[in-house]
Amino acid sequence: MDNRRFIKAFIKWEKDPSQFPVSEWMRDIVVNYGEIKDKTFYGDTWTVLVRITRHIEGTWDTYADVAFIVDEAPWKLLKTGYSFNLWAGKDIAVVTII
Repeated sequence: MDNRRFIKAFIKWEKDPSQFPVSEWMRDIVVNYGEIKDKTFYGDTWTVLVRITRHIEGTWDTYADVAFIVDEAPWKLLKTGYSFNLWAGKDIAVVTII
């Protein structure tokens, strides 16, 4: 990821994240900003990088770094307390910026 900036986050996973690597950027995840009407998505979709930094023992929750791939993405939304869903074929987790 070079010198791209990233944001610290808490992630509540919908599935066991133990299969995901720690301290390695995962690339095939997106964030959808918009809504679904009549099975069609309206809005923007941005690819997001996720790097799990630590598992929280006894839960599926993790701490992580998140980053958009391009500077044009909505970085200004990523403020403390902001939450969004991660999507990889379906919603897989809720990210909260810390």
